[in-house]
Order: sequence, then C-alpha cells, then structure tokens
Amino acid sequence: MAATVTSLKVDTSIKGIILLTLPISMAKLIPELNYLFNAAFLGHLGSKELALAGITGVYYLIFSAIGYGLNNALLSIMSRRAGEDSRNEIFSSLWHGVIIGLILAVIFSVITWSAVLPVMRWSGIEPEGARMATSFLNIRIVGLFFLYSLQMQNAFLISIQKTRFLIIIAIIQSGANLFLDYGMIFGNLGFPAMGFNGAAYASVISEAIGMLTVLTIIILMRINKNYGIKPDFSIYFNKLKLVFTQGFPLMSQLAISTAAWWVFFILVSRNYSYEDQAISQTMRNLFGLGGVFSWAFGSSANTIISNLIGQGRQEEMFSIIRKMVTISVVGMSILVLMLNLFPGTFLGVFGQKQGFIESGTSTLRIVSTAMIILCVGVIWLNAVIATGKTHVVFWIEVAGIAAYLAYVGIVIEIMKLSIEVAWMSEWIYWIVLFLPSFVYLKYGNWRLGLKY
Repeated sequence: MAATVTSLKVDTSIKGIILLTLPISMAKLIPELNYLFNAAFLGHLGSKELALAGITGVYYLIFSAIGYGLNNALLSIMSRRAGEDSRNEIFSSLWHGVIIGLILAVIFSVITWSAVLPVMRWSGIEPEGARMATSFLNIRIVGLFFLYSLQMQNAFLISIQKTRFLIIIAIIQSGANLFLDYGMIFGNLGFPAMGFNGAAYASVISEAIGMLTVLTIIILMRINKNYGIKPDFSIYFNKLKLVFTQGFPLMSQLAISTAAWWVFFILVSRNYSYEDQAISQTMRNLFGLGGVFSWAFGSSANTIISNLIGQGRQEEMFSIIRKMVTISVVGMSILVLMLNLFPGTFLGVFGQKQGFIESGTSTLRIVSTAMIILCVGVIWLNAVIATGKTHVVFWIEVAGIAAYLAYVGIVIEIMKLSIEVAWMSEWIYWIVLFLPSFVYLKYGNWRLGLKY
C-alpha cells in the first residue's frame, strides 16, 4: 500500500509548517473578510444595525465555536490515526463526527427558536432591537446544519494534509455570501430588499454552498484509490463515544469562552453609546480577521503534534512549538504595524462619521496588542489539545474565563471605564490561557496514556 498511496506523515520543517498552515490561514481569512464586508454593508444601514450585528454575531459564534471544538477533537483523532497509518479509521472518525454535529445542530436550533427572544429581553436590549435580533437569529441558526458538516469535512482535509482545497472552498463560500449580501440586504441583483434579515439568509445559503463544495471535493479526490481509505458508513457506539468524549471538553471550553464574549457585548450594549457598541463590533471583526493567522497555526500545531504522537515522536513537540510561535508572531507583527500606522483605512470601511474613526483608533491599538498575545497562547493551547488531554484544556479555559468575566464585570458594569480599557480584557484572557498550557506541557504528566 505504501508504494501506491500518498504518505500521511507530516513534514516538520519550517517549509512544511508554512505549506500546511498557509492554506488554512487563507481559508480562514476569506470568510473573515466576508464577515468584515457583511458588517460594512450593515453599517451603511445605520449604527443600530451595526451594533446589533455584534450581539447576533457573537450569539451565533457561540454555537459555531461548539462546532469548532468538536472539529478540534476530531482533527486530533484523525491526525493521530494518520500518524499511525490507520487510514480507514480516519474516515470512520469523520463520519461519526458529522453524526454528532447534526444532532447538536437540531438541539441548538430548537433552543434558539424557543428561547432567544426572552434571552435578548433579559440582556437589556431595547424592545425593537430585541425583536430585530430575534428575527435575524431564527433564520441564522439554520446555518448550523451546514456549518457543522463543513467544519468536520475540513478537519478531514487538514488531517490528510490537503489544506490547499480549503482555499477553494472558502473562495466559493465567501464569494456566494458577498454576492448574496449585496443583493439581499439592499435589494440589488434582482433580489428583494430584506435589510438586516437579508444578511441572515445570505449567510445560511452560503454555508450550504460551502458544505456542498467540500463534499464534492472529497468525492472527486477518490480517497479509496489515492489514499487507501475505504469509506465505512457503519455506526459504532464506541466511536461515537470517543469523538464525543474527546470533543465535549473542547466544545464546552469554546462555548463558555464565546458565551463570555457575548456577555461582554451585552455589558457593552447596556453601558455604552451606539457608537461605542459599533466600535466594539468593528473590533470583533478585527480580532477575527487578525486571528485567522494565529488560529491557523493552532490547527497546524494540533495536526502536526497529533501526527508525531501517532508516530511515537512526541519529544519533538517543543522544537515544533518554538518554530510555529516564531513564524506566527513575526507575521502578526507585520499586520499589527500596518494597522497602527493606518488605522483610518480599516475603520473607514464601516461607513461611519469621522468621529467614529477618531474614537476607534485608541481601541484598535489595544486590540492589536491582544492579537500578538493570541499568537503565542493559541499554539500552546492547541499543543495541549494534541496530547488528547482535552479535560486539562477545559480547566485551563475555566481559569481564563473566570479572570475575563471578573475583569469585564468590574471595568464595565461597576467602574464604568472607557471602551478602550474594557477591551484590555483580551490581554487578561490570553495570558491566563498561555501560562498554564506552558507549565502543563513543560512539567505535567501529559506523556501518560497517550494512546486512545
């Protein structure tokens, strides 16, 4: 078999790391650019719509993050199987991950349709804003059915190191979203003008297109012949249990971290002006836009280290981490420098008044600093995920969230400090995530029980 099919062993050279990570970065960057354009379109409807985009966007991001947690666990499992050269188990893990994802999509959709309006009212959003947000989310949540399947299939492509296809998928999905946003929000290109809800319809349809695209690519790859992988659609309880057991701590971790971010936006909506809320929405776009590079290195760290552990080469982990942190920080520093030299170029995209740019610049400097800290923390955290000790990751996250919520509660709700000081919460969060990850990998017992 080895002579006729593609090898699944990772290349740990700097070139190999970049070739694995760059397509992941691009695949993550393109949707983030699309979210940026989405926010820019909504900004032209008004500051209220831009502010509500922050609340609704982070609400959906909670459930998207749960899927990303399942994705990370599945990526770790499939990359481990690739390192072991257990090829059929890679696809079987994917299939069981998709099943769990679809079950979760049903649960979260029912929860949203039943409870989102009371939650919006409870959070202190004014009645008309709560009604608009609820109408939007009742449509938007349907996208989970397509998003979860898309995320799991992308993890499959990363685990077999075919990340270049992620760029094709992202371009098609984001191109569709941009086209539909322009048509459905404003009533262009023959579509009716749907305003705020038009963005929800556009996003759901584009996620369905993305899912169909990745499915088509996997079929056309002929994985049976080219990779020695025989698709097996049987359902095994022990595999469902493994995927869920590995994924639950990561799903919980990312759910509570994103929920904490949602709490941040709720506190902002209760204590700041619409302009400050709009600034926070742009910072969310910036953090997502800049973070794609860092999160791509996180996915690569998970993939490479899991693959090495599958080969029994786990002692090479720390040299890999050093390489990845160096590359990531250098790349992010270039972006941060450009943002701080030309802040008006970024902030001007959102179609607000000149005062918005002046007010947003100081917050941009705070967030851009957090992006550097993120570079380091996300790689070390994903290295812990790669060891399979996802319960440890969960407790690291609990510590980070506790520190984060304590900070934003005091700074925003009690002391009523400026929006710039409020966004320093990202510094606190990522430092707290980095430190225990570093200590655990250096001095913890992660080497015990590596097989699963």
